[in-house]
Amino acid sequence: MARLILIAAFIAAVAIAFLALIGTMRAVREIPAGKDDGMLPANLSRITYVLLLILLFGVTSGLLGSV
Repeated sequence: MARLILIAAFIAAVAIAFLALIGTMRAVREIPAGKDDGMLPANLSRITYVLLLILLFGVTSGLLGSV
């Protein structure tokens, strides 16, 4: 029974994270294109941001760094 509750909680957490990611992507898309003062191009910056989120999710879920 505990496994079922943990699986349901995990699915809910993944759904919330996915919706947060979609909301962030929509917010970034709606920003008017202006002068980019960053050191990295916009596409590379977005790719590194998504990779960072994947790395953080992997570490916190235990998929990365497990024994």
